[in-house]
Amino acid sequence: MRNSILGRRLLAPFLFLLVLVQCAAALAAAPEISADAAIVVDRGTGAVLYEKNADKREYPASMTKMMTCLLAIESGRTDSIVQVSPEAADVECTRMRPGDQVRMGDLIEQMLLISDNGAATAVGESVGQGDIDYFAGLMNRRAESLGMASTHFVNANGMPDSDHYTTARDMSKLAEAAFGNDKFRSIVGTKEANIYYVKPVGRVEHCVNTDELLWSYQGIVGGKTGWTSAARGCLTVAADRGGRELIAVVMHSDDDESRFQEAAELLDYGFAMDGE
Repeated sequence: MRNSILGRRLLAPFLFLLVLVQCAAALAAAPEISADAAIVVDRGTGAVLYEKNADKREYPASMTKMMTCLLAIESGRTDSIVQVSPEAADVECTRMRPGDQVRMGDLIEQMLLISDNGAATAVGESVGQGDIDYFAGLMNRRAESLGMASTHFVNANGMPDSDHYTTARDMSKLAEAAFGNDKFRSIVGTKEANIYYVKPVGRVEHCVNTDELLWSYQGIVGGKTGWTSAARGCLTVAADRGGRELIAVVMHSDDDESRFQEAAELLDYGFAMDGE
């Protein structure tokens, strides 16, 4: 009996150590994702909690609109009235019409909630003094200021172009800046909204946010989706639990649904870590 008790006492520390090792192994097992590139960053500390091909060049698709929004807000002209040009109204995937007039703040909301490409072009034209190339220059200078060394923009909406590219790491840097802006946070955290046009009078567009995690993920702050046949499924999101905010970026996920599942799994993985 005495030997048995002694044996159990000697064995107990090893069993405890085994449990700790098993827990650590479970925690270390990052989720398997289809996305070509991804990253998870602790916004408070800047620590990278997960990365996969984070410096691989990818098409950002409509995640580009985070930069368009940031520049528009920083321009201080969100109360100005924007008239939609024929060029903006002719962009693929838009509800805009030539001659529409919308307050810029409302146009930004339509741009982010339903990822309206024409709205993004109209915002870019307005901030860029009527010239998208000039606006792209503003985008690239702002990207440089954020340390986005592997990024180059040529348009305001993320439509495919071989010279319009970024990386998951660079997108996380843009997201850190964007989520530091209260107006941006408010818009991307909005599930749905009515956009009231100045012209034509009485026109209202009901916009439902394309970010499905707003309805399903605990602690979600908001984010921006992206999808083209070249970029595949893209998503940048932020979530906060207990005062700890994480940013997750997935790029070139298999399809428009897998990006949400994979971002959620990466956020869960990040929150399971101790943050050290």
